[in-house]
Amino acid sequence: MTPRPVFVDQALSARLEATEAAKIEALAREVATRVPARRAAVAAIAGGRAAFVAPHARLSRAVGLGLSGPVEARDVEALEDFFASRGTAARILVSPFAHPSLLARLGERGFRLDSLDTVLVRHLAPAVDVHAPEPAAHGGVVVRRAEREEASAWVAASLSAFATPGEPPSDRADIFEAGFHVPGAAYFLAASTAGAVAGVGAVYVHERVALLFAGGTLAAHRGRGVQRALIDARLPYARDAGCDLAYSVAEAGSTSQRNLERAGLVAIYSQATLIKSFA
Repeated sequence: MTPRPVFVDQALSARLEATEAAKIEALAREVATRVPARRAAVAAIAGGRAAFVAPHARLSRAVGLGLSGPVEARDVEALEDFFASRGTAARILVSPFAHPSLLARLGERGFRLDSLDTVLVRHLAPAVDVHAPEPAAHGGVVVRRAEREEASAWVAASLSAFATPGEPPSDRADIFEAGFHVPGAAYFLAASTAGAVAGVGAVYVHERVALLFAGGTLAAHRGRGVQRALIDARLPYARDAGCDLAYSVAEAGSTSQRNLERAGLVAIYSQATLIKSFA
């Protein structure tokens, strides 16, 4: 059945941004509790949240600013101080529905555009999404929810899936493992029928919105439908958790975007990432 059309307005964008803001805040608080040496922190700024979990980490970012009204110069100064005082660049995700003053203030302070990613959404309803019990088999791939005691295995697989050839291994496993304790987050493992871990994915639920994130496939299993299987397992999970909307963010034109669209998610707008370095 074709998913119902998505009407895109400021209210919808605010729901999505609030979900991401809640996720990064919850993660920062868990890291602060479980890995105090990381000095994780969170701050409320201009209606959004800024979170820090480690220097130069993409998870250290701000989101949701400017969706509840105009942004003042002092707000951007507070954003800069939050990140600069922790020795990292200021990174902010910006919705096209944010108040125009946000981009104006960021431009005045020397922020530059770093990337544009595609936001995709899908309405969830019992008439559209058929329940799929766990574990779910999909084209020779079995997807199941990962238990907390499997956090280290999930993180190891995720780091492998997202590794960049030639770069040293990430030293942030402790941050990702802390994510297993975030209320509202659920983690999934995909395995081949032979039992080998093939991919990972996660979903975060906040006020009836589900954010699908961290979907990755290990190199040896790419091109076999692993990512699609992970999407198809998380959508009914979100529906059963009471969500009426699911969304994800993907690199524009990527395989991830194609798989999400094949699963019924619709591209609605580009989300900008702006950065300011202090070195």
